[in-house]
Amino acid sequence: MTINMKPDNDEKTELILIRHGETEWNSQLRMQGHSNSNLSAVGQAQIRALGQWMKNVPFDHIYSSDSLRARQTAEAITQFSGHTLQFDQRLREKNLGIFEGLTTEEARERHPEVFRLFKTAGSQYVIDEGESTQQLLDRALEAIEVIRHRHHQKRVLLVTHGGVVRVLMKRTLGLEIDAPTRFLIQNTGLFRLVWEDKWMVAQMGGVSHLE
Repeated sequence: MTINMKPDNDEKTELILIRHGETEWNSQLRMQGHSNSNLSAVGQAQIRALGQWMKNVPFDHIYSSDSLRARQTAEAITQFSGHTLQFDQRLREKNLGIFEGLTTEEARERHPEVFRLFKTAGSQYVIDEGESTQQLLDRALEAIEVIRHRHHQKRVLLVTHGGVVRVLMKRTLGLEIDAPTRFLIQNTGLFRLVWEDKWMVAQMGGVSHLE
């Protein structure tokens, strides 16, 4: 998949959501949430490739989650583009509370009842010391609505996380938030939304820069 270098037309607001580069915890299948781990060697290569590729994609503004992994990914773009990087905490990953830093097996062993509810209780379930998937969606929707009104008819990059991308894509596609995720969200993958009286998905999971 590729992204059109020009917006679809001058009347549309466009968002390009970009997941951060791979981290050490991603490679170890550990839950990150609001916690951070360093970008892996693969992640460093991914963001370098992304930054080089994005030099050919015109855009007007760039926002990022304030998490380190997202910030580093966004800076790989702004070092070439010269845009001022703006941060928005609403673009953070879901707060995974007591599960952060753990693998699935560790979470199941240490917090069996919480893990059971995490897997079965649905989008309203609030993880101990964390948040629910519904809360994640609510703040992500608030963020993109603010940006849509602030930057009418502009192309805006949002460097964020897999969880944010997942819930926004499901909502835009008309899927239930608890529906199984049947699309890939690769590190540094690009997802494009265009406003046409409502958000429309224009691209999902572009990774041309990695090919």
